[in-house]
Amino acid sequence: MNITITRSLQRPGTIDGQISIYGRHICDCEENAATALPPGTYPVTLVNCHQYARKMPVVRLSSLPPCSSCPRRPFVGSNTRLPLVCPMLKPGNGVCQRTDGSIIVGWRAVPGCLVRPRAAFAALYGRIRKTLERGKPVRLHISSNPFSPQS
Repeated sequence: MNITITRSLQRPGTIDGQISIYGRHICDCEENAATALPPGTYPVTLVNCHQYARKMPVVRLSSLPPCSSCPRRPFVGSNTRLPLVCPMLKPGNGVCQRTDGSIIVGWRAVPGCLVRPRAAFAALYGRIRKTLERGKPVRLHISSNPFSPQS
C-alpha cells in the first residue's frame, strides 16, 4: 500500500498537507516544520509503543532509537509530544510546540487546526494494519510539491 502526503501549505512552524491512498483523499495532516521528514519514500511499520501502550504506525528511519530508550511519561494523550524524535502517524489537533517528528492526522477545519483526529486515525490505522497482516509492505511517500505562498 502506498500512502502519499501532498504538502500544500507551509506557514511559520507548520506544514499542512493531505493524505491519500492510491489517489483517494483519506484525511488531512500537519507536521512541525522543524522536524518534518524530507521528501522521499519511507517504510511504515506497526511498533508496540510503550508511551501509548498500543501499536502505532511508525515511519521507519535508520537513525530511530529503540522504543525502550524512550523515557515513559506518566500521562500520554493524543496531543502529548514524545520525549524523543519518533516520526509516527497519530491523532491530534495540531503541532504547536510538538518536536517529536509526528505526522498529525485529522480533517482540516482551518489552517493549523485539525478536527475529528481519532476518526481519521482509526480509518488510516485500520488500512495500515490490514495491509501489514496480509504480508504486504506499507510505504509513505512525501511529495516535494512546492508550497503555496502564505497570504
